[in-house]
Amino acid sequence: MQSEEASIHEWKFNESEGLSLLVPATVYPPREDTGLLFSCLAKLGDGNGRKLLEIGCGSGAISIAAAKLGWEVTTCDVNPLAIATTTGNASYNKVNLTAIEGGLDEDSNFINQQLIESQGPFDIITWNLPYLSPVNGDEERLGPFEDAGLVDSPENSGWGVALLQSMSRENDLLKEGGSIYLLHTNNERGNLLQSRWRAAGWATRISSELQFDDGERLTCFAAWKPHEKATRQSHDVLDSSNQYLLDEELPVGSMVTAKQQRFGRGQRKRVWDTDEGDFAGSWVLDPKLVDNGPGLIQLDAGVAVIDAICASQEIPLASAHWTNCKPLSNHNLSIRWPNDVWTASGKLAGCLVEGRQTGKHQKVVLGIGVNLGTPSNKEYHSTGLQEITNHVELEVFTNLLDTAIASQFEKGVLLPPRLNQKNAIWALMSNHLKSGLSLTQGAENLTVTNISEKGELICHDGRKRHIISDSYDLVSN
Repeated sequence: MQSEEASIHEWKFNESEGLSLLVPATVYPPREDTGLLFSCLAKLGDGNGRKLLEIGCGSGAISIAAAKLGWEVTTCDVNPLAIATTTGNASYNKVNLTAIEGGLDEDSNFINQQLIESQGPFDIITWNLPYLSPVNGDEERLGPFEDAGLVDSPENSGWGVALLQSMSRENDLLKEGGSIYLLHTNNERGNLLQSRWRAAGWATRISSELQFDDGERLTCFAAWKPHEKATRQSHDVLDSSNQYLLDEELPVGSMVTAKQQRFGRGQRKRVWDTDEGDFAGSWVLDPKLVDNGPGLIQLDAGVAVIDAICASQEIPLASAHWTNCKPLSNHNLSIRWPNDVWTASGKLAGCLVEGRQTGKHQKVVLGIGVNLGTPSNKEYHSTGLQEITNHVELEVFTNLLDTAIASQFEKGVLLPPRLNQKNAIWALMSNHLKSGLSLTQGAENLTVTNISEKGELICHDGRKRHIISDSYDLVSN
């Protein structure tokens, strides 16, 4: 029988500051997941009066710490004792915040919606999602308040999707440029959560994660509306979508697509043919992204293509964790260095980064072509998405890929920094290399052993290591 007495928790939220919290037995206390979520919010810097909404405040630890960092905090919980606890702990720790009894119901509606809206819109919305599996039948329950705080909803594929559905209707809760930070565990629903947010038109990126010895992994990711200040153009015919963006002046993040390209191009001066119904498009990138070399951008773009496919099929994203990449070999998906996505049947997609320097002004564009149907080009082995997945309409895939590109490359003051995806890239390359592929450079026969931080190939000839950065010198065996 759980003790009904309250206990005092001393919780440090950074190296020099902490909180003293009085927490009743039926209210969630600060734990490892609390620290992980707050550390992700702390990376955003001081609040400076910006607005934050926490759903499911529990003891109030995150809301109170955020208020101490200068955020204007509104917090809510369906447990009235949690609201009383948060209010008392805020007073004791000498911070001001607005605490509201309410939250989401299982129909994805906010209880006390009007009160929450009166404090918004918010720069940040955050929720340490309840993650215990729903209780079935006669299984023992924790209690109504504990169930609400710790147990995932049996409806709508869980609380993370319930929030997604609510945000799709309530466009005035989140400010333009704002972000949602969610924390989940690596159960089935958690592993699919980013894929489901991507499918609904939200960009996502992992901020941080915490791995336990028993195999449980907690992940905090941000979700936001991609490239809100960019433009999107669709053309019937272009010579080259890359060339068009190099010639035009459009904001970073802007995308242009073409139903047909007269002179689409790829690596090694190859022509990229676009058949009817295939994807051909380009994006304006932040020029600073090439500081580590264009090779890594092309590999990250390959991950974005695979992420778009994952979201279209509702399977875990490749970028969400490198362990999601190995099962993709069952779908015959892999990255072939330096810039292609392949299946067992041949090339599915190609990515090409190009730039132009005019004085001190630098422009960088990323072009991607994806075969959605059966390719007509017989110059090299190629395949189409419909050969390995359920059918995906061009418009749907375009939106998914645009969201995936934003997830990979967009920058913002309320977004997590881009993470190094070397492990995911290598895992996807390994799907292609596992057949024993080697490379020939000149007279040397090389075995690929890894990739560098800049996206170069690390190879070995049996005696010494080779760093390969130029695909033009390589011939695959």
